[in-house]
Amino acid sequence: MAQLVLKRGSDRRLRAGHPWIYRGEIADLRGPWSAGEAVDVVDAAGSFMGRGFYNPRPSLACRLLTRRDEPIDPAFVLRRLRAAFDYRRSAPGAGDAYRLCWSEADGLAGLVIDRYGPVSVVQCMTLGMARIVPWVAEALGQLFPGGPIRRADDPTPARIEDFEPERGWLGEPGPEEIVIAEGPCRFAVAVGGGQKTGFYLDQRENRALVAVHAPGRRLLDAFCYTGAFACHALQAGAAGALLLDSSAEALAAAQQNLELNGAADRALLREGNAFDALRQLEAAGERFGLIVLDPPPFTRRKDAVDAAVRGYKEINLRGLRLLERGGVLATFSCSHHVTPALFEEICREAAGDARVEARALATLAQSRDHPVVLTVPESRYLTGLLLQAV
Repeated sequence: MAQLVLKRGSDRRLRAGHPWIYRGEIADLRGPWSAGEAVDVVDAAGSFMGRGFYNPRPSLACRLLTRRDEPIDPAFVLRRLRAAFDYRRSAPGAGDAYRLCWSEADGLAGLVIDRYGPVSVVQCMTLGMARIVPWVAEALGQLFPGGPIRRADDPTPARIEDFEPERGWLGEPGPEEIVIAEGPCRFAVAVGGGQKTGFYLDQRENRALVAVHAPGRRLLDAFCYTGAFACHALQAGAAGALLLDSSAEALAAAQQNLELNGAADRALLREGNAFDALRQLEAAGERFGLIVLDPPPFTRRKDAVDAAVRGYKEINLRGLRLLERGGVLATFSCSHHVTPALFEEICREAAGDARVEARALATLAQSRDHPVVLTVPESRYLTGLLLQAV
């Protein structure tokens, strides 16, 4: 096996528990190697640090999979996925759909697997993981015998890692659409389609929490995607809901979900830019008792955080101004570059500019099937606040 030698002093991150190695931290690569295959990682003195997949193309060249001297083989993948499954079974409220594997958080950096009923959806984010998909499929076959497996790679990391993203069934095909249950709600999921792998599983616990504040209130669900927050709120007794999204396809899926939950007659769907719509609603004197702001990531890069901050501040300022007295705002950021502390500061400044006194009811995060590793801050990407206008 090839040996990746770190420059002197470049082992600090690994020793602190983080698995990433950047190209500029590598002093040498000894022995025969191939992009996407496992290498041994050693410090400048030659001490073994771990083993991971190496790819010289991206700046993030290696991600440790193990710190033990053990083979990276089908048995390794099965052990990791079985441990991930055991953790999910111990976490309450997973229901029909949950994230089975969350990359570094489950010791399989570059691999995401979501479960929708009997179907597993596999997403590879590194060349190394793309090369061992047969091992992943074999492990899933042992954990869930007979269950269909679909691959749904994201083209952005595939381009960075230099592999061809694949989408389609591995083996026997399964259903193109499946209806899942989440608490009192039912949702139609296009398996492996749309955003993520078909559905935003990371907001499951937050949807239930927000629904507690819904009875008797009118909801504004901005950036609604397929309407999951609105369905939960309406099932919990919201008086009505306005759903905003720029995607006609997402709104069509939201309409389907509203109908599945018997709530379509209390909802209005509007296509358009949410920034513009929020300003228009404020100008029209509209007010809401419950508002959800769950936008897509405003930045995926550290050097674009300032622009993201301006975007988050703008929508939160508008959202706070649209709240009636006593109303509740659930607001989110899904970029790990926007830390919980930074997001709170953004919302604090927005409340000041909006001249709204806001009480913090809760700090929100991703559902527990998307675990956070303390030494890998990038595994915490979803942050939010539940605020009340007083």
